[in-house]
Amino acid sequence: MTTYPSFLDNFTTTLMGTKPKESNLHHWAILDAFTDVQDAEQRLRSALTAASQAGSAAAEKLDECLELLLDRLAAGADLSMLLSTACCSVAGAPVDKPCALSGLEQDEPCCQEPEEPAACLLDACSNAFAELGNPHAVASADLVDILQHLPGVAGNHWRYSDLTQARLAQLLAPHGMRTRDITLPDGRRRKSYSRETLLTAMGVCTSC
Repeated sequence: MTTYPSFLDNFTTTLMGTKPKESNLHHWAILDAFTDVQDAEQRLRSALTAASQAGSAAAEKLDECLELLLDRLAAGADLSMLLSTACCSVAGAPVDKPCALSGLEQDEPCCQEPEEPAACLLDACSNAFAELGNPHAVASADLVDILQHLPGVAGNHWRYSDLTQARLAQLLAPHGMRTRDITLPDGRRRKSYSRETLLTAMGVCTSC
């Protein structure tokens, strides 16, 4: 997860007496996707180095490398999609042209300030967690796989069937939900959403 502004950035804004600029969620999603690509490449390089030194256990290490390579390709695809998707607002002003990859016909108006995801999306995520036995975290890819089978619109004009990991990240970001590298119950370490964060976004007390 990209963290900005930092303490120094906030201090500079206060010192200069300027008003903080409102950030664009699409830009945040690009930064997070780029970070995911870098992290995936780093894990892949480390695994390849370990595989070259594994000796008799090389076959097992190569399976891990293949899985990490698939992760890297998926992260790259998400980043490519975000970079090629039109950003609907510049400095808070709507752009008068249709959004790319929105799932709408070209003559339908759609460019506007990003809307907050409907509460039903959080409910759908909660149901997906329940379907998997309410684990402490669910991989972003696994969550998208489940949500894609739902009818209707997830938010921001995207149908559930058209969701990708990057699009889901954009929809959940206003609710404070971002992916983290989490070791899942099956031993995989993936970009995942935690159940605690989801419950907090839904207004459920997690400390009771």
